[in-house]
Amino acid sequence: MAPEQPNEGANDVDADGEDDDELPRTPGTITEEEREERRRIWWLCYTVDRHLALCYNRPLFLLDIECDGLLQPMDDEIWQAGEYYTGDSSIHITSPSGTHRIRRHGPNFECTGHSIFGYFLPLMTILGEIVDLYHAKNHPRFGISFRSAREWDDHANEIAKQLDAYGQNLRTFEAKQIPPLPDDPKDQNMEGNNSSSTPNKSLEHNDIGSPSVHSVHTVSSSHVSEANIQTRIVVAYGTHVMHVLHILLTGKWDPISLLDDNDLWISSQSFINATGHAVSAAEAINNILEYDPGLEFMPFFFGVYLLKGSFLLLLIADKLQVEASPSVVKACETIVRAHEACVATLNTEYQRNFRKVMRSALAQVRGRIPEDFKEQQLKRREVLSLYRWTGDGTGLAL
Repeated sequence: MAPEQPNEGANDVDADGEDDDELPRTPGTITEEEREERRRIWWLCYTVDRHLALCYNRPLFLLDIECDGLLQPMDDEIWQAGEYYTGDSSIHITSPSGTHRIRRHGPNFECTGHSIFGYFLPLMTILGEIVDLYHAKNHPRFGISFRSAREWDDHANEIAKQLDAYGQNLRTFEAKQIPPLPDDPKDQNMEGNNSSSTPNKSLEHNDIGSPSVHSVHTVSSSHVSEANIQTRIVVAYGTHVMHVLHILLTGKWDPISLLDDNDLWISSQSFINATGHAVSAAEAINNILEYDPGLEFMPFFFGVYLLKGSFLLLLIADKLQVEASPSVVKACETIVRAHEACVATLNTEYQRNFRKVMRSALAQVRGRIPEDFKEQQLKRREVLSLYRWTGDGTGLAL
């Protein structure tokens, strides 16, 4: 069964962080610390609600309109230091630069820090829009045929723009936190010359919105500070989840429907786009494993995004087998390594099951076709059929 929804009491908080019902308290108003605590509780419930909506194939419970006027959580460093606000709650008393910081109201799509509210909350805000779109398209009466294909595409394109903006913002966040080394002017000049001499040259897919794919390796591990490592971990996780959300936006959620491919989606442009994101997500996992080999940074959240980013690679391995490209083979190897680490850190049944499925698929793309190939395919399908994202499917809930 799915766990209890994380919304009990969440709706008791107004946009200003105060309870709807009057509390029996002595004269005086609610303190700024209490307001901030309640805001953080709300945004955490908001984050978990969207995460569980994906895990268990259910609609959202907490809506964006309910928190449109709610301030975003304050920076964790300032929060831990006990520095709150004066007068206007949207302005910090202090900031590292000594200037005021303006806080945003309502859902945000940009990475603002190293905490779960800084890098993961914006992704969950975008995930909420993807979940809404997914369930709207799959409505039994007012679904895909109720609106034109162009309307659905326009909706998806707007969400894709938000994901692209998050990727660019993540790149900016990384550059601010880890400035270029001052002793590499030659490399910087070469980069500048190359970029100015070929302004119209198209970027590779992996470079777009993927800050950590290359830059995570620019500094020797022995010279990387703890703060820099933390930044690289945040950027790698953010990059991975961002690419998985791209896959969820354009691809299929249900593994059996994906393998059956009754609508020949595998021959469409959206499949090609989703495949690029699947490979980029696997490359981001390489960076995650380098700086967080035990996948301990966000173990209670990460599993489903690792799983969703793996389904497409499983499809390619199943259809192409030994004809799969080297990048797909490498991506499958990375996925297997990541599932091994996940099982060691947070041993869940679906991760153990999918680890076996990906091992079998990896053997196929490496050319090791077993004698009982058909039987193994049936076993693989049997395992995947436990986790359905169809109309009445319950996702990871058994």
